[in-house]
Amino acid sequence: MQNYLLNTCEILLVVVMPLLILYLKGNWPLRKVIPALVIIPVLWYFTYAPLHELSHAAGTYLVGGTVIEYKLIPRFWLGQFSGAWVTPSGIPQIWQQLTFHSFPYLLDIVCFVVAIFVFRRVFSRNPFFIGLAFMLLCLRPAMDFVFEPIGFFSGFRGDLYHIQLFVGPFVIWSLILISIGLAVYSISSTLSHFVSFSKH
Repeated sequence: MQNYLLNTCEILLVVVMPLLILYLKGNWPLRKVIPALVIIPVLWYFTYAPLHELSHAAGTYLVGGTVIEYKLIPRFWLGQFSGAWVTPSGIPQIWQQLTFHSFPYLLDIVCFVVAIFVFRRVFSRNPFFIGLAFMLLCLRPAMDFVFEPIGFFSGFRGDLYHIQLFVGPFVIWSLILISIGLAVYSISSTLSHFVSFSKH
């Protein structure tokens, strides 16, 4: 129960709050904002774990391995609300395992950098599409740098634990802090741009 409460607080802080700031500070009509505020967090739920795990699968295939088992979406209809995974095979080398574990975070960093440059240009006036792109390029990857470090700090042996085995604690914590800084910058600069854009 405690993990569900913590996860809910993390989602509210990293996904819902930035969307609220985007839409409430922006100058869009409520009839367009309310559906977006309801639909985009639901879409986040159905994209977060699959994209993360598919990134692991891509990393596995990139280094010559195969995926022997996977679960991309929790079976919420059976009462399961967490727990997606990819089980790789054929990656015995350290560099292959490091690629497998780190590939989702490399994708996250690419998303942050793309967001910083893409969102400087006006690509849509539709608040739903703006929010959706904001979620996919900023908020979804930011969750990796909230969920995973908290789990890592509390002793969960997930991706960051395995990455640390290869690169050491100083490097992993440096990468976590740099990535969190990049996430904060990406989200805040995007919010600033979109809010000012909506008022013109």
